This record gives sequence, structure tokens and C-alpha cells, in this order.
Amino acid sequence: MKRSLLTLATLALAVLGPAAAANAGTPHASDFELRPPSAAASASSAGIVSKPLRAPRRFSLVGMRWRGPAEPAISLRVRRNGHRWTRWIRLPGAPDGAPDPRAQEGRAAQGESSPVWVGSADWVQYRLSSRVRGLRLHFVRVMNDGWHPRATRAQAGQPAIQPRSAWDPANQCPPRTAPQYGNVQVAFVHHTVSLNDYQPTDVPSIILGICRYHRNSNGWNDIGYNFLVDKFGTLWEGRAGGIDQPVVGAQAQGFNSQSTGIANIGTFDDVPETDAAMNSMAQLIRWKLPLSGVPTDGSVTLVSAGGSDNRYPAGARVTLDRISGHRDVDATDCPGVDLYAQLPTLRALVGNVTVVKQRTRIAAAMQPSLLVYPHRTAITGTLALIDTTPFPAAPLQVQLYGKSGWHTIMQATSAADGSFSVPFSTHVGHQFRVVYAGDGSHLPSTSSRLTLHVRPRVLIRRSVKRARVGRTPIITGVIQPAKSRVRLVINRRVGHHNVRVASFKLRARHGRFRKAFRLPVRGLYSYRVLFRGDRSNAKASSTTLHIRAV
Repeated sequence: MKRSLLTLATLALAVLGPAAAANAGTPHASDFELRPPSAAASASSAGIVSKPLRAPRRFSLVGMRWRGPAEPAISLRVRRNGHRWTRWIRLPGAPDGAPDPRAQEGRAAQGESSPVWVGSADWVQYRLSSRVRGLRLHFVRVMNDGWHPRATRAQAGQPAIQPRSAWDPANQCPPRTAPQYGNVQVAFVHHTVSLNDYQPTDVPSIILGICRYHRNSNGWNDIGYNFLVDKFGTLWEGRAGGIDQPVVGAQAQGFNSQSTGIANIGTFDDVPETDAAMNSMAQLIRWKLPLSGVPTDGSVTLVSAGGSDNRYPAGARVTLDRISGHRDVDATDCPGVDLYAQLPTLRALVGNVTVVKQRTRIAAAMQPSLLVYPHRTAITGTLALIDTTPFPAAPLQVQLYGKSGWHTIMQATSAADGSFSVPFSTHVGHQFRVVYAGDGSHLPSTSSRLTLHVRPRVLIRRSVKRARVGRTPIITGVIQPAKSRVRLVINRRVGHHNVRVASFKLRARHGRFRKAFRLPVRGLYSYRVLFRGDRSNAKASSTTLHIRAV
């Protein structure tokens, strides 16, 4: 047996990122790769079969990628920490989802499989229907340390959904870019092609492992799915950007900007999804689709954006059920034979939830976000419906965050094109937001939190421009808004360098300060007053004044 096993010395190891320092009770993850030499696999009646490969270290999740567009049939099995080998697991020759062609997300000219969660394993073996070039096995190891997510309460009308912080508390799978937003018309159902014998405490590590694989091996911006559901019925936030927002994922190529994706953790080719998971998915869809102003029942015609994994060319008009399987649009068996057969049951559980109110969205910005006192700034933005239609003549509130929460300080109204601009001035920094309260036909919305920094104005004067050595010129000045402490820094020019001569902490009364300094030797002296910054204001400095000692 030992002669047939490849030793670690024969494998090319590429460590993509060191494991994060283990904080007690916090999952931490690391990625590494294995490049099998050509002698590792041989042709047989089953195709290309590798020898058993010992991984560089224990792993929790594994997948494959290679050069070129080939999509071979893939099977894989693992040995779990010295125990028996698992059954052969069939991996799709393409990931469960992909970015849209123009999304600028992912690696070009690359083949890749879906990843498979295996728990904890140290050996792997694979079978391919045909050879591929540049094969690499990408592993993710997630250490859990007995960590458990906190219970999450449902908001009004919204099912309980565990946030990203529940599976990635240490931010080990940060998105590469800011989220993009589309217009959700359909909910696509997926499965993750993972082993089904996981426990509730494994789920956060499974999702973190999938996210690391999607981001670090596939080259995507973030985890591909918008939501995930485990077999115990717990719902989880996937791609970042807001669970109530139409976040564009990488889960149904050609239709990502028009859909939301829900991945069932497990493999459902020969086993159905649990009742708990089905009921949770139904609750999620009943809440999610109406947020975008669409019903949960019936069908809709969408335009395909194309893509190599898409069943339809770009521009094709495709009629889909509001609740569809991934295989309905892309070249995949996802979400598995049994789960796909359960979609009629899922549609019945969801029922026909009609849209009562249209959803709105506020995009706002601070222009500028760093204000030099006493200049003015403005909060500008747009109010629109979820389909980007401008929403005119709507009342808006500009709110400021204080010790007792948010308070309305100004009012505004959206223009004919949905835009608004609220100019104002302030002497200290604050956090703001813009709120639309909603009406009988439209749901309320709130902008993201906007932070304004205010830099004080520091003005100084000198009593003379030129003085004899031994005299004591006087520096006076004012800082606005008034601060009680500033620092005076005095340098002297020596050759091509400035040399520190003195530094004084000055106490300012009502923002005014004064300091006399005796000139010790001849030369050119420079004076500058600094404010180090505090909770209310950003750091600031005066202009530099010069006095020549003769």
C-alpha cells in the first residue's frame, strides 16, 4: 500500500494564505493547494484515476481547477483522519454558479469544479472522464474550536437569518469589491454538493470554507450564493450587501442581476431536502420576492446575459417560474434530482404572496465628507423604486446620530428625477442618514450611514518678520471651532534641513492662543501650530510663518 501512495515530497504545495491566529471560540481558515505530477494519475476503464494523494495537511473542503474550458466528469473521495474512504462523490465539472460575462469577476480561461465539504480529511483520490491541463486541487481548512453563532431574531415580516458575522466573525473572507445591485425577479434553488452528515456546529465552518473557495480559487468577489439554508432549517446570509437588498451574486450565470440564489447545504441527488429546510426556504422567498415588487407565484420572462455555463445565448428571452432550479438556466444538474423534484412542493409552501407596496432605495453621499470649518457641505443622492425608476416629490428626513439615537434635523423633497441635495454647515463631525418614511403604496427606506469629518481652521500671526538675536517675537492665533489645546512647533533652517528648536503645548482660551519665544542664534525660523484631533474634529494645522533672526 505504501508504494502506491504519493508522499508529500512529490507534491507541489502552494500556500495561498497562512492560517489566522486562533482566537478561542472563533473559526479560522487557511487555503493551500496541491499540484499532482503527471504520474499521479493513469488511464483506466473508469477514465483518468489518480493514486491516493496525501494532502499537505488536514483539510475541510476540496475542489479542483485547471487551465482551459474543458468540463470533465469528476468524482472524488476522501479518507477521514485514518478511517475508511468515503463513497465517491460526483462533482460538477463547473462550479454551482458563475458570474455574469461582464461582471469582471473570476479568472479567465479557467475550468473549475464545485467544492465539496468533507469535514476533516487527510487523503484524497479523484477520477476524471478526460485529462485536463494544469490541474490543481484547492483545499480549505477551517478550525472551529467549538464556536457557536448566537441566536438571531426575525425582524417584522422577515424570517430569522444568521448574518455573515455568524460564520465569519473575524472577517476572513472579505469581499473584494463593493456589492452590485440588480432587480430580483426570480429565486433560484441550489445545492452545495457537500456531504450530508454534518452537525449544526459544522455549518458556520462549511459556509466559511465555501466562501474562501469561491473567492480564493474561483477568483470571485465573494461567496456566490445570496443565501444558504442548512438541513436543520437555519437560514444564513451569503454574499455581502444587505439581505433586504437586490445583491448581484455569482449563482446563476446570465441571470445574476435578475435573481436571488438560495443554496441548500448538502447533496440532493439521491436524498430529499428536509421539511425544516423546505419551510425555511418558503419563508425566505415569501419575504424576499415581494421586497422587489414582484409576486411569488407564476412566471416571468427574463433576458439572458449569456455566458459559457448558460443554457441560453445573450439576448434570448427566457420564461421562468418565480421559483426555479439552477438547472433551468445553466448547464448543471443543480440542485440535484431529488431537490429539483421538490420544487412544486416548495412553490405550494410559498403560495401566492402579492405585492402590497413597492420597495424604494436611497443612494446618498456627503459632498465633501471632509469639511474645513466654516465651509459648507451637502448630502446629495437619489430616491428610486427598486427597478431604478426615479421617485419624485417624496418627503425625506435628514437624521443625525446622537447619544439617544437618530434625530431628524432637516427636511427635503426629491426632485422630478428623484434627486435631492441638502446643504448645511456644522462645527463638529457627525454621522448622518437619509430616511424615506414610506406611504400607502411604497415601503420605507434608509440610506447607508454617512460620516462627516470637520477640520478646524487654525490662523496664526507673527509680531515681526525680522528680529535681532535675543529678541522675543510673539506668535498669536485662533482655532475655530474653539479648542482648548494646541501645539506650537518651531524649526530652524540648517543647510538644506529643518531642525527642531522647540515645541510648546499651548492652552487656548475661547480658541485664542499666544506665545513668545526668544531667538537664540541667527537663522531662519519657521512657526506652525498643530491640533492633534479629537472625537469631534479631525486633526489640523496652520500655515507656516517665518521669522529671520539677525
